[in-house]
Amino acid sequence: MGIKSLVAALGLLMSLPSLATEIFQVSSSIYRNGELVESPVIVVEADKKAYMTIGDDFRYDLTVSSKSEDTAQVQAAVSVGNSIINPSLTVFYDKEASVEVGDTKLTVLVSKHENP
Repeated sequence: MGIKSLVAALGLLMSLPSLATEIFQVSSSIYRNGELVESPVIVVEADKKAYMTIGDDFRYDLTVSSKSEDTAQVQAAVSVGNSIINPSLTVFYDKEASVEVGDTKLTVLVSKHENP
């Protein structure tokens, strides 16, 4: 392969989006008035919003970003009935964290998900 071909190939490779996208698995529990409402497990790509709805009374939005080698930033919006919370948490990987606002509590456990 000539030098010009090699330089062109390297330029093409560098212009492609990264193939090693970070993916996280988030295990959550949502409580209202001390009672478990849902326990969703969501696999989400870094910096992309994932969401789920169940019926008319439950919606869960989630965005996860890598903050450091040991931590992730979680932005969430949880709607249960008329109660809405929008917590932002910095969590250690593989360690449960929780936040409680009014009568709604959210627990999250973030793990790095291995790409297949």
